[in-house]
Amino acid sequence: MKLESVSQYESVYREWGIRLLLISVSLLVALGLAEVMVRIFFPIWDGRDNVTLDGKPINSWFEPGTVYRQVSNEYDAITTITDKGHRVPGVDGNPDVIFVGDSFTFGFGLSDDQTFASIYCKELHRACVNLGYPGSGTLRQVERLDGFIRKYGWKPKEVKLFFFGMTGSWSSGNDFVDNYDRYMREQSRQDDTSKREPSVGIAERIIGMQVVILEHSTLMRRLKYHWGPRIKSILVADPGEYRMAIALKATKEHLAKLDELSRRVGFEYTIYLVPAVHDILRGTQDKTLAALNAVSPQPVVSTAQVFLDSPERYSYAFDGHLNPKGSKRIAEFLISMDGPNLNKS
Repeated sequence: MKLESVSQYESVYREWGIRLLLISVSLLVALGLAEVMVRIFFPIWDGRDNVTLDGKPINSWFEPGTVYRQVSNEYDAITTITDKGHRVPGVDGNPDVIFVGDSFTFGFGLSDDQTFASIYCKELHRACVNLGYPGSGTLRQVERLDGFIRKYGWKPKEVKLFFFGMTGSWSSGNDFVDNYDRYMREQSRQDDTSKREPSVGIAERIIGMQVVILEHSTLMRRLKYHWGPRIKSILVADPGEYRMAIALKATKEHLAKLDELSRRVGFEYTIYLVPAVHDILRGTQDKTLAALNAVSPQPVVSTAQVFLDSPERYSYAFDGHLNPKGSKRIAEFLISMDGPNLNKS
């Protein structure tokens, strides 16, 4: 009887093993067929390029006096760099307002007249400068601001710093991540062996592999093109207590340098939080705001409320940056805050 029971169990296990194998093979075949069909009927390009107006690749983002196109599967945006080496708008004399931030402030995927800096300044007739710098963290942004002020002797009335960040997810483009990376690089130069990199979780490994996956799979590119924000809101890389603590410490130090610069030069400044669309979809934008407020020299203004009605409408699904609708929303928000005060004066 015992031998018969063992034999029955082995038979059941073998049967289920075969079923699982068949299911796996079927899924692989189905995915393979879907990949082929998408490549034939719904091809989509992975990535973005900066090219001249006639389509030739360029190497520099900020060559003074140049005009080029930002091109991807979602946009074709005319981009003008002033003679001083920053994106328009620019000024010949002294600026009233200087916009500081990363690629969201620069206007990734947006033509010159679509950036929130351009819309704001045109509407309120203010002399403005856009010092947005793609891929930069807070300290690099403040250093860039200081460099332009020193070089051109600017005395701005106001600086607006836009912080794109989230505390619930650890991924590229997040200013907390950029600030953490800058801090750790500086620590490594000092041979501080007490600082250690935490282990990387499964979700973060998968996110890290997306460049390779998107390079080789048209099906995955198509999925990201249509449901990018939703995918990002589900697949989350946990920052962990250690990294987040370092990121907040670094952010505090970097924002303090902005405060010091404002006192030295004599301008007022405002820090705005631009939350990621997947931060809003997860409902964690208030936690991010609270964390940033805890390390900011002054209260942070969140722009989240202008996206709450339909977060996915305001950013490029594949690229992740603000689309023209999202940029316009931020511009209108800034105008509603500053316009009445300017009219009084």
